[in-house]
Amino acid sequence: MMEAKQAAPDRLSSLPAELQDEILIRLDLRDAVRTSALSRTWRDLWKSLSVISLSFPFGTHPSVVDSVLLRYIGPRVSLFRICVDDACADRIDDWLIALSRYRVESIDMCGTLRSLGNFNLYSSIFSLGDLVSLLLKNCRIPPLPVGFPGFPALQKLVLAYVIFPSNGFKQLEAIIRRSPLLHTLHMFDVFIPGEYPDSVIEAPNLRVLSIYSPYDYRWRFGELSCLEYANIHVFHCPQHEHDFGVFLARFAHVQKFGLFSPAVDVKMPYTLPFTFYNLKKLQLCVDFNEIHSILSMFTMLRSCHNLQNLKIESRHDSYESFEADWEFLNALWTDGMCANLQIVRMIDIISLPNETSFMKLILSKATLLHTLYVGAHPYDFDDHIIDMLKCERASAQARVQFEGSEQQW
Repeated sequence: MMEAKQAAPDRLSSLPAELQDEILIRLDLRDAVRTSALSRTWRDLWKSLSVISLSFPFGTHPSVVDSVLLRYIGPRVSLFRICVDDACADRIDDWLIALSRYRVESIDMCGTLRSLGNFNLYSSIFSLGDLVSLLLKNCRIPPLPVGFPGFPALQKLVLAYVIFPSNGFKQLEAIIRRSPLLHTLHMFDVFIPGEYPDSVIEAPNLRVLSIYSPYDYRWRFGELSCLEYANIHVFHCPQHEHDFGVFLARFAHVQKFGLFSPAVDVKMPYTLPFTFYNLKKLQLCVDFNEIHSILSMFTMLRSCHNLQNLKIESRHDSYESFEADWEFLNALWTDGMCANLQIVRMIDIISLPNETSFMKLILSKATLLHTLYVGAHPYDFDDHIIDMLKCERASAQARVQFEGSEQQW
């Protein structure tokens, strides 16, 4: 009599538990749950993983999030990402309380509410002491609870289109100060109603900082000795009472710097009392028809002795036309300016005479220049463009390249 055929061994079930866990934590949530169909041993394995990443796509029904948080019994959530809509806005507080039990490391929340615009965040967010990364977008920040201990592990904070409570600058200051490991801070269109006291933002370990704001909230910073990259875009400074040079001094250590600020609203000195000795890359926004904007640009360039890469975005906000020809710009040039400059990128150029005069000056002064990239191709080569291309160049390697053209002049 033929013996019964033995069942094939279940190799998945025979894998060591550590290897099973290692496989599953590399999958996204949907695929990790689907492994329940592989074998009896794997049926509920995802529920007890050593760490799980929870990323829910837009439109996920709140019951799905509830089910996952209820069924997971493991110790740690590495990421909780969700796009808050009208259906789940009322569940945020419950989810944050549940996440506090899982030592959640990273939270990424954005909002797309039709009814309220910004969704309401809850004070339970301040109880997540294991957070390493926090990204909040389109929400209302709640008041800090009494005795807020801070975020002792937080390294990255991103705030975009968020609204603080009235007179919330002190709250922002406290959140940052009580995050001692913070090294990356991005604030994009943060709205802080009420008074703007002369508070100081303390973040001694900060390496990356970007501020994009329609208003200057009288930003003050403590020592930023670790800062490597800063990008400051402040569009309107109605009550800028401090010397802008003092503000810039906090960024003296940076290696890469982007600066956009209306020059007519700030007190920019002719020369800064310090140098950006580490600065290799600089991006400026300049209105070449506005004298204060041109003077501010030269103030920056005089202080960047080791600058190698310069990017200038040309603005066209001024209704007046100030003539800044080569002779005028040459009078602003000082010895040692742009001595190490190698690449210049001019974007949003419309071939204004002042723009071409500045490019001609750079070509005639920068001895190490090898590329002047112009982010617009002229429809015709008028006298200003021809004069620039024919001018004597301080560097024998200097070439002019127009956007959309591989040819160099």
